Amino acid sequence: MNKTTNFGAKPPANALRVEAWRDLPRDATPAHYRITDEAGDTRLITLSKGNRIILDALIAQPLFCASPVRISDRVCILRHEYCVPILKEMYKNDAATDRARFGVYFLNGCVERVDPVEGRT
Repeated sequence: MNKTTNFGAKPPANALRVEAWRDLPRDATPAHYRITDEAGDTRLITLSKGNRIILDALIAQPLFCASPVRISDRVCILRHEYCVPILKEMYKNDAATDRARFGVYFLNGCVERVDPVEGRT
């Protein structure tokens, strides 16, 4: 798992703290995504339901790891089954929850939703 520690830093101000599914994008219909790796190679994936919702949220902004909707379960699926480059950065002292340590998920590469016509090969 890609994890970095930023104990002297603060997470980005736009990081989303997810309390319920209503805090996330709503569209769960199938969508196509292009992932470009560090070498410039691209591949296309199709996601729907919870996997799409979490990836759309990550495209929009970083997400706090701890969540009642179990974001980490979907992140594991996206990482391992779809090879989406997701990074977890660790921080100290979450004032909102009084946690001593907490994580934030970020996309660690180029991931973009593509139009179905563009996504065809």
